Amino acid sequence: MLNLRTALSRLNWPILIMLAAMIPLGWAVDTTGAARLMAEALLALGPGGSAVAGVSVILLLGVIITPFVNNAATALVLAPVALALSAAGNLPPQPFLIAVALGASIDFLTPFGHHNNTLIMGLGNYRFADFLKAGWPLMLMSMILGLAAISIRWL
Repeated sequence: MLNLRTALSRLNWPILIMLAAMIPLGWAVDTTGAARLMAEALLALGPGGSAVAGVSVILLLGVIITPFVNNAATALVLAPVALALSAAGNLPPQPFLIAVALGASIDFLTPFGHHNNTLIMGLGNYRFADFLKAGWPLMLMSMILGLAAISIRWL
């Protein structure tokens, strides 16, 4: 049986507070027009009109940002950009949002990009370098398979 006091004492409050603080940041990115500006910049840089290219860019951004910011925070901030990019290209939003979720979840390069990595680092006696050695092939394979699955299902 779950004891409420025990459960509350074991919550990671700094992470919960950080996530709660990131929700308004994601909302601000959307409502201030920053998401639209970022989407327009991404469209100007990349091949125009290609849905696969747009989804790939969003996935790559998620993979790049997540090692420096918590994966949930990455998703909260990148989702409005993905929606704006899909709207700018007159494309369905689903593949872009799936790319955000995937990009924020496949950080195998660092022990702190995802809480599971941090947990396994301590339990398995791994070092930071171990994540770099084993993580990049796994992350690359996840990106390729994820893009293939998104393309088959939505594009």
